[in-house]
Formats: sequence, structure tokens, C-alpha cells
Amino acid sequence: MTISRAWTGNGRTYLDVRPARKEINPRFDTWEITPGTGPFTTVPMADDSRVLLAVPVRDEVAGTSRAELVAHSPARLVTLIGRLDPTLSGGIGYDLVFDGMGRVTGLTSLYRP
Repeated sequence: MTISRAWTGNGRTYLDVRPARKEINPRFDTWEITPGTGPFTTVPMADDSRVLLAVPVRDEVAGTSRAELVAHSPARLVTLIGRLDPTLSGGIGYDLVFDGMGRVTGLTSLYRP
């Protein structure tokens, strides 16, 4: 998936998402993301969502590699997505896990140098 924006309203975090294709880039052991086309869909995040982020979504963290996943809150995710360069954010992929009610219960960013 790709995410165009994230926000908080009525005490819940929301994401505008669209399917994307991911392929391994064997040259660099990273992901290549091919964004989908068409409209974005708004999905809510569950209150207890697990958010794991790699660079370039998250900040550099001393003692971790850029590809290492670091846990963040959904509120921090909103801030981090909001400050991404729009020309960069379309090529960042995310794996999402949904519950039976269509809420995101897990979000993992895919490492991209």
C-alpha cells in the first residue's frame, strides 16, 4: 500500500491508502514500490495498532540501522507522514494488517534508502 496522508479526528487515526506492488530489489536488498492508480480509500486505525517504521519514514535512531523497524505510536505516524516530501512519499510502501471490521491493526513501512 501507499499512504497519501494520515490524520487524527474524533480520537482516531485515519489513513488514505491505495494498493501498490512491491518487489525485492536484489541489488540493494531493499524494496521497489510501484504505486497503484485510482482513488485513495480512507481506513481507520484500531486503538491498539502496532506501527513499525524504517527510514525514510522514521528519524535516524542511534544504534539502529536505517532498515531496522522501530515501534511508534499512531499519533507519531501522523506527524512523520505529514512531514515527508510529497515527491518521496508516493514511492514508500507499507504492509498493512486489517481486522474483521476494516481497521488497521498493524502497519509496517518497507525500507527504502
